[in-house]
Amino acid sequence: MNNFANIIAGIDWINIAVIIAITLVAIILSRTIIFKSLMAFAAHSESEHDDAFVESLKKPLTLIPLGIGIYAVVEALPLSETYNSYAILLVQSYFYIAIFWSIADSIEPLRDFVGEKYDFLSPTLRAWIFRAIKFVAYLIGIVSVLELWGIDAASIIAGLGLFSVALALGAQNFFKNLIGGLLIIGEKRFKQGDWINIEGVAEGEVEKIDFRSTLIRRFDKAPVFVPNSVLSDSEIINFSAMPFRRIMFNVGLIYQTTPDTILSIRKDIESYIADNDNLANADEATTTIRVTKFNDSSIDMLVYCFTRSTKWHDFCVARENLILEIMKIVKKNGSDFAYPTSTIHIEKDQD
Repeated sequence: MNNFANIIAGIDWINIAVIIAITLVAIILSRTIIFKSLMAFAAHSESEHDDAFVESLKKPLTLIPLGIGIYAVVEALPLSETYNSYAILLVQSYFYIAIFWSIADSIEPLRDFVGEKYDFLSPTLRAWIFRAIKFVAYLIGIVSVLELWGIDAASIIAGLGLFSVALALGAQNFFKNLIGGLLIIGEKRFKQGDWINIEGVAEGEVEKIDFRSTLIRRFDKAPVFVPNSVLSDSEIINFSAMPFRRIMFNVGLIYQTTPDTILSIRKDIESYIADNDNLANADEATTTIRVTKFNDSSIDMLVYCFTRSTKWHDFCVARENLILEIMKIVKKNGSDFAYPTSTIHIEKDQD
């Protein structure tokens, strides 16, 4: 208690106040003049990556002057040699943490830059790689602080070996999902934004591929988290990977429709498909408008074509417009749509 009182009594409060004031001024100057100057310099370039990188420097521009200020305050305090050494270690630990924390944050803006340079890396794979790099940066920072305090980090890691084995045995599903995620990315079955269908599991848009599971947003906007191990072992239909999306249905015409009328209807439908920008023409994908059979109550005509867009909403719009146009074409050509009918013959008894 006497030591603490002696320290308080021996503090040069004016000197401490000056150091704190200088530190605050340095932080304000770093975050305003220096940071704004760097942002103005980055704004002159066409790339947006340097803007993001400069933005990531805002934290170091605060932490470094603050650390220098703390170090100056410690040096100004009338501490004993033992307390002073511990205080210096704390300040050094602060700098190690600040440096590696800042490095980890500055890695993030490089992700999109790497994606532009190396387009064979998918967004998901880039995210995983940069997460791993950030983890390594944090790990190096922690190990550096431990070594600074004289703690043998290598022996701690070695001591965790048996624990890691036990953990691995209990976390088999996690590693199965992790490997499944790597297989999904490596095989490029699907990517973020694709519309997929996993038979008996879920159908929707891939929103996020994570280490353990993949988030799929269903048509009703409900989120479905599917384990990556399930996805890697399942049959997946990737609708977004299709160049076109198929429309197929039958049109039932009344039996009073003449062959010439049928040919005219077919020609009009083919012309509509060929002139419609939302539908693939015959040169791009198979287009078939043909009579297929005589049904019980109708002459069936197959309509088989493809939409240019594979998105569900665009597909529904294009299909609806095609159906409405066929209704007009059939009416225009003097025919009509058939519906199930029955003819009943009643025999009268002859007396």
